[in-house]
Amino acid sequence: MLMLLLGLVSAPADAAPGPYMWGVGPVINTMVLPGSHPVSFPGDTREENDAGKNVSVLDKTNGDIGFGVHSVLYMKRAQRVGAHGWFQTGSGNFRSSNLTFEYDFIGNSSNGVTVLAGLGGGFGTQRWRTSGEGELKGNTYILRGQASVNYRTKTTCYEVGTYLNWNIPGKQVWDVTDGDEVEVGGGFYPVVGIEGTVFFGDFKPPKSGGSKKRRGKKSGRR
Repeated sequence: MLMLLLGLVSAPADAAPGPYMWGVGPVINTMVLPGSHPVSFPGDTREENDAGKNVSVLDKTNGDIGFGVHSVLYMKRAQRVGAHGWFQTGSGNFRSSNLTFEYDFIGNSSNGVTVLAGLGGGFGTQRWRTSGEGELKGNTYILRGQASVNYRTKTTCYEVGTYLNWNIPGKQVWDVTDGDEVEVGGGFYPVVGIEGTVFFGDFKPPKSGGSKKRRGKKSGRR
């Protein structure tokens, strides 16, 4: 992912070589809201219970953990681009794989702590399976907003933040046990979560107003 970001913002040949700052490292995350994910399953997964209410036969996810890779490339002091790739698992036999790309604006630093906020988008897959009932699987298109704080050293950056992923359902398939697969619509999948990343890379910004090109030595006699 880092090489992709480097390619997207590669500088002209006569510019100072190398990115402003960069880093890549492991990320871990978990969903906080809603308390049970998703807010609602597609209507085709519902059946009438003993109380006369239509409820999904699938179990919602009440706890989860996600882990993956997070990379960032600072184009200048106040802006950066990034990419997340992560796998998520949780209760209700929930599985999800996701890839998002982000653009962040960087606020002022105080005592080495920096505030960031931005937007992004991407895509993913998700699946729930309840034994004896069936499996719901499908693709999602992700709209993302995030805010975070980080602390940098010359080669390491520690970052924690919160995010909102609005997972828009694409193609979804409901595979009923002992039945046929059917394509379904609906479902409501917004997620608010928290995450933490440890980046390893080059977080020492260039000297203000300086260039990485060497100045030529003065020659000639007075």
